[in-house]
Amino acid sequence: MILYLFERDFKDESFKGERFFCPFCLKIEGLMALFPEIRHAVEVRYVDFTKPRGELTKFVGENNQSCPQAIFVAGDDSWSGQYSKKSEQGTIHIDKTKDIMKYFIDRFELPKSH
Repeated sequence: MILYLFERDFKDESFKGERFFCPFCLKIEGLMALFPEIRHAVEVRYVDFTKPRGELTKFVGENNQSCPQAIFVAGDDSWSGQYSKKSEQGTIHIDKTKDIMKYFIDRFELPKSH
């Protein structure tokens, strides 16, 4: 599985000179910080905010370049099917932060959020 996240510090050309972080990616980063077994088991790739967003478009197309995204190149695994969908490119992926978190909770048998 490949996990795509935005770089932690990026610029949006619509806002001259301002720097940003992605609150959705921050949630995933926080979960991986609390449970490092996630980071050790997945391939994390960081992309810049500027489009096109590198290889992410190869997997999900030009119209769905949001982050975070979990990409299942080999198809669904034992835990992802209830959260995943197929991209216009035919790649299985999860593109909602809450579903990525639920997937990690299921896959790594983590405590549930409360």
